Amino acid sequence: MVVPGLTPSIEFALLADAVQAVGGKLFVLGGGWDTIWVRSFPARHHTMAIGTRIRIPWSSETQTFELTVQLVDEDGQPIFDTIRHSLTVAPPKGVPDGFEHGVVRAFTFNNVPFQKPGEYSFVMTVDEVETGRLRFSVRERRPETT
Repeated sequence: MVVPGLTPSIEFALLADAVQAVGGKLFVLGGGWDTIWVRSFPARHHTMAIGTRIRIPWSSETQTFELTVQLVDEDGQPIFDTIRHSLTVAPPKGVPDGFEHGVVRAFTFNNVPFQKPGEYSFVMTVDEVETGRLRFSVRERRPETT
C-alpha cells in the first residue's frame, strides 16, 4: 500500500566529470561543479555526469516509476531528446512499515553540444512531475593578453 500524498522525489543530485552507481552508493569523480569553460562557440563538452538519489516513499508493494532527465538551455529549449528510465522498486526485506528508502542512479552524457554561452539545466522528473533541476553555466574562456 502506498501512503497517499507521498511521491518519489529527488533527494539530491550533483554534476560531475564521472559518476557510477554501484551497490546503492555513488562513486563520484570531479563532482560539484557549476561552470563549463570552453574556448569558443559552438562547443562540445567531452563528458559529464549526474549522480542522484531518489527518495522513495514506503510501500508494502512493488512500485514502478519513470525518471526522466532533459538538458535545456536558458530559454527552455531541449539540447537533446529526453532520457527516460523506468524504475521498479520493491520494499526492502526486513524493513518495518513506514521506512522510506533511496535509490541511486548515474547518468553519463558524452559530446554534449553547446551553441552559445549561457545558463543550462538538467530537468529531472519522476512520473512527469519536476522534482529536481541542476543548473550550470557554459562560458567562453578568454585568452590572457600580455
